[in-house]
Amino acid sequence: MSSEKILIYGIGNPYRCDDGVGIRAAEEISRQIADPGITVKWGSIDGVAILDEITGYDHVIFIDSVKTENGKPGDIYRIKPSTDQTTEPFSSHGINFITALQFGKKFGLKMPSSIQIFAVEIEDNSTFSEECTPEVKKSIPEVARAVLKEIGS
Repeated sequence: MSSEKILIYGIGNPYRCDDGVGIRAAEEISRQIADPGITVKWGSIDGVAILDEITGYDHVIFIDSVKTENGKPGDIYRIKPSTDQTTEPFSSHGINFITALQFGKKFGLKMPSSIQIFAVEIEDNSTFSEECTPEVKKSIPEVARAVLKEIGS
């Protein structure tokens, strides 16, 4: 991936405890990146706004939080979304991630050839805090290493 344009984007809310894990990991990664072909960003983003961020990049890696039924806080999942998935095109909160990707493809935007998501299992995304819970906080350097390893390959 080294000669291509790469975006690493940490998603979350830095004031909602574990929901900030993607942002914290992206901040960690930004301190270790010196390659001008790699852009590291973070913030709260969803729906069609995702297209504005990813258009023009060859590869995109998102880092986000996830809360599953049986997951253990701090677990890290690697997900490769597919625009071939069928989804409901709209929700009460706007357009979901897969639908946004499908729109980008349909409208001929220069979409990334690969998109990956590193999702960290969280415990608490409702408490107002700028700190993650201990287990999630421990996963930040681990997910940062996994992303750096991915872009190094």
